[in-house]
Amino acid sequence: MKMLHTADWHIGKKLYDFSLNEDFRQFIDWLNSTISTQSIDVLLIAGDIFDTAYPSTSSQEVYFDCLAKLRSDNPTLQIIITDGNHDSTSALNAAKMYLKRDSITVVSGLTNSVDDEIIYVKNEEGDIKAVVAAVPFLRDRDIRKVIDNTGIDDRYIALKEGIKNHYDEVANRISSLALNKPVIAMGHLYTHGVSSDPDSEREIQMGHQAGVEGSIFSEVFDYVALGHIHMAQAVKGNVPIYYSGSPIPLSFSERKYKHTVRVIDIEKGVSSSAMEIPKFRILKKIVGTLEEVKEKIELLNVLSTQLTCLVELEIVEPTYNPLLQGEIEAFKAEFNARNQDTNTLIIKSRFSFDKSVEGADELYDETVDISELTPLDIFTRRLDDERTVNLEAGFKDQLMDAFKQLSEEVETKEGE
Repeated sequence: MKMLHTADWHIGKKLYDFSLNEDFRQFIDWLNSTISTQSIDVLLIAGDIFDTAYPSTSSQEVYFDCLAKLRSDNPTLQIIITDGNHDSTSALNAAKMYLKRDSITVVSGLTNSVDDEIIYVKNEEGDIKAVVAAVPFLRDRDIRKVIDNTGIDDRYIALKEGIKNHYDEVANRISSLALNKPVIAMGHLYTHGVSSDPDSEREIQMGHQAGVEGSIFSEVFDYVALGHIHMAQAVKGNVPIYYSGSPIPLSFSERKYKHTVRVIDIEKGVSSSAMEIPKFRILKKIVGTLEEVKEKIELLNVLSTQLTCLVELEIVEPTYNPLLQGEIEAFKAEFNARNQDTNTLIIKSRFSFDKSVEGADELYDETVDISELTPLDIFTRRLDDERTVNLEAGFKDQLMDAFKQLSEEVETKEGE
């Protein structure tokens, strides 16, 4: 029997208002094929199914469509879903009874019994082949119900103890069943010592301070399938612990990640291996001056078989240019208009300068009392001292006239 571990789907995710739904659909097509070719019996999804707690109607349609496709193309596949910090317990639980009829089990939110988190994986003959401890995302309010706060002043310590206690309770319950079958635990949490990107992953409970050690997981578990960290990696502990990582890059900071799922083989003992997911879309970050960026982006070679390449520009000019933003926007509009030819789209740009504009106190020597100068005096001196932009005489006169007009309007309002 084989299981496949994935997590952090983030259905409905937008990258600077650009929908990643098509990226996810292509992942599901690949996953569907992989489940078939690898003879996967059980699919484990360890949290953050949706990107927001209240997913849109279109996001829910994507969710149900993908589950229906996976089950229709793989009739014997069992699916076990736990929630994550992005998910709403009520949203995931709304359809759980209907999904259960189709061998899809949803565990979202803590209940009064750990038995609700213990899933028996059976073969076609009805024999138990494995046990899954489907632990949902443990929210602060949930943990407070299962720990004794007496004598614990540090809230972080209390949270960590609550997480450990809950996993121990589940492990002890499974152990008491004496089934002598492989046990796979699921979870959505942060563990110390892992690599993560603060720009792409919101931390759980109160950030890293509430993170747990890999050693909290009981040796009753033969494999721990985690979600929450988008970078696929192993966790140091007494048993095999892995983050599968997200299936697609969800931010530009994740563009270089190797995205994977993990195949767990429980036929002879428990072993696992990573399977890399193809890149359906390339994300690029291009850095340089505006002219350098223009040259670099034209050299991108995007395959026509891939989804549109999304680009973030970071433009750094050596000296101040008050016209730069307009020049960038004009370039973006012109380039994006050619999107069908380039298969590339600029969706984000930012700019900065190596040298900042001088302040008023730097325009005059120390013998000049700036408080005695009028705004027009300072503006005139600033124009005369401009060295980074070539201001033609006619344009300089226009700036002076505009400044005088604004000054008069301000004085008029102040006198009213």
